Amino acid sequence: MNLDSSYREKIHLLSSEWANYPAHQPLQLFTLENDFVFVTVTNFGLRLVHLVTPDANGEPVDIIVGPETPGDFFSSNNPYYGAVIGRYANRIDKGRFQLNGEWYQLNCNNGPNHLHGGENGLHNQVWGCIYQSSTKLIFSHYSPHGTEDYPGNVQVEVSIELVQNSLKIEYRATTDAPTILNLTHHPFFNLDGCGTANFDSHQLQLAADYYLPVRIDSVPDGSLEKVTATPFDFTKSASLAQHIKQEHEQLKRGNGFDHCFVRRNYQSESFGLMGSVYSQHNGIFMRIYTTEPGVQLYTGNFMDGSNKIKNGGVDVVRSAFCLETQHFPDSPNHPDFPSVVLVPGQEYLSTTTFEFFNQPIIT
Repeated sequence: MNLDSSYREKIHLLSSEWANYPAHQPLQLFTLENDFVFVTVTNFGLRLVHLVTPDANGEPVDIIVGPETPGDFFSSNNPYYGAVIGRYANRIDKGRFQLNGEWYQLNCNNGPNHLHGGENGLHNQVWGCIYQSSTKLIFSHYSPHGTEDYPGNVQVEVSIELVQNSLKIEYRATTDAPTILNLTHHPFFNLDGCGTANFDSHQLQLAADYYLPVRIDSVPDGSLEKVTATPFDFTKSASLAQHIKQEHEQLKRGNGFDHCFVRRNYQSESFGLMGSVYSQHNGIFMRIYTTEPGVQLYTGNFMDGSNKIKNGGVDVVRSAFCLETQHFPDSPNHPDFPSVVLVPGQEYLSTTTFEFFNQPIIT
């Protein structure tokens, strides 16, 4: 990656700031790099802090939106910037679910519902690094029985690896008692670069013929709706910003997109294409592959300018978007949704790859 010496010196100083942050030691900022991608990851919630890739002119662009100093992360009122999410990504209705005939009540941190594993979810943990090379990191975390009132002791490993022009994230987990598990990563993207005011230049395409409509509290109502003739139709590349402006009751409920899209042929549980995003401004093209049945599209609807981000900016509304590969929200309460149950002797395995180009790729 063609980064100048001043940028590398900045990362070196930033790494020291993380390592010496007094209130939350031991924190670290790790670096991964190859010829096409440069990434930094902190062991605090496995946050992606930087992701730099070249644009059409070969100039490096940091496409991750969010803070970069430990102080700015800890003072942010959005705890999910760039972080791993679990034990359960997205919402569980009223924090309640039934497993093997027994009801469980989780802590509710999103109005009446449980969101992203609760306040002390995986995003809020300091992970241990058990393997490190110039292109791959493996982290481990032990989540005890009763964490946020989830059943079972769960051991989680997450590997973050650069493979040519791709960032590969792989999740593995085991449990000693039946439980539920649904992991994802929560990077906020803007292919035009962090600090850009909006994503008006972005074209989105999703391999999704259905999406999950939500109630007023953003919990799925249990149905799968066709995207045809709605603002949710990204089966062909289309302007993300223009689709948000269309009139639709579901967009009013989420103040934009905050919905799960159903990956085409998801029942096979195979690794496949979920979608792509292209910046008409600088030529950066990102393609997403996953083993997960869905992806949550979130368009920064509640970013409000109150948090500091990189390059001296703040997180203004819709200056970033998220594509969080995952199982469906509230799956434990919908038997027809793909199962999120993990039992002893079974290994949880999920893989998502973000692939980067500096020119559009025909899909």
